[in-house]
Amino acid sequence: MKQQKLVENLSLWQLAVLLFTFEIGSVAVVGVGNDSKQDAWIAVALSTLLGAAIVTFYIMLLKRAPGKNLFELITLTFGKWIGKGIGLLYVFYFFYIAERVLRDFCELITTVIFENTPIEVISITMMGVIAYMLYLGLEVFGRTGEIFIPYVFTFTILIGFATFFSGEMDFKNLLPVMAEGSGPIIQHIFPRLLTFPFGELITFMVIIPYVTQFNKAGKVSVITVLVSGMIIIYGTVIEIVTLGTEQLERTVFPLLSAARYISLLEFIERVDLVVVFIVMFGIITKVSVFFFAGLKGLEHITNISYRYMVLPMATIISYGTILISDNFAEHIEEGIRFIPHYMHVPFQFILPALFAPLLFWRTKKQKRGSDTNGSK
Repeated sequence: MKQQKLVENLSLWQLAVLLFTFEIGSVAVVGVGNDSKQDAWIAVALSTLLGAAIVTFYIMLLKRAPGKNLFELITLTFGKWIGKGIGLLYVFYFFYIAERVLRDFCELITTVIFENTPIEVISITMMGVIAYMLYLGLEVFGRTGEIFIPYVFTFTILIGFATFFSGEMDFKNLLPVMAEGSGPIIQHIFPRLLTFPFGELITFMVIIPYVTQFNKAGKVSVITVLVSGMIIIYGTVIEIVTLGTEQLERTVFPLLSAARYISLLEFIERVDLVVVFIVMFGIITKVSVFFFAGLKGLEHITNISYRYMVLPMATIISYGTILISDNFAEHIEEGIRFIPHYMHVPFQFILPALFAPLLFWRTKKQKRGSDTNGSK
């Protein structure tokens, strides 16, 4: 029996939806900028602007060879064998980060809802849903994102209003502004804030080539990054004014902790469960994007359709999620000390910066050659 042909395309709206929910993803779980204390929102704001510049750079690389994704660009730049070797490193990176993102969610949901449920059950269930969705194709993934977005956006905004009307906000927690100068903010922006979540958008170098209106994808991507950045700033401010800087530094799940303060008319309570659902939608998107990027890399390297690899790789990631760290404290420590410096920076910035000049030279040479042949 023949497999149904995949529809590998996305609309501009679907791209924006995936970008937005991807950005919110893990940020809603562990928060960002907490080390900057009351100036965290400033650090996030500056990182958002730099994030827009990073996305512009990624789009610029894609426009050098329209229709080619990250792995194809690497092969075009370095040749078949070296290109596939570097591509394999990216595959490992994408799959490993997918495991880490899924672990974030598993720890959250076993802490808040399913306290007695083994983490293995959560991991396997989530990857089962993601694997089935990606097996059906990129367009199904995009349509699924369209279902998620109204809930993610609406509930995120409402949590802020509900916290305000509960009388739990103290805006004095935002003061003093830049009491320790700009140094701590700058130190926190790079590499942590710049790599997470903005640098992670390198995964979209695998997805954007499938956008039907590719010439408009850059503009849509930049606007979406700016909008998602504003939502992250909004969430960061909620956390600061509700929890205060001292409690914020000690809190594992800051947005969840802030939502627990919500109590309206002694009727609307336990809003932290809403946060869990927001996070779930974001995590499904984020893990799916990393997983899809890794699968497309394997497809490029092996010349085998990624659909044949969905189930085995989903199984590996399900168990890898459990094995990557012995406990959540170790998982967070690795995410702060090791991952930004030794994984994010090389794959998000160093390698793209190294192959960019060579890619420009290669594509310029190809264009010159085609122009010469056309004039004969």
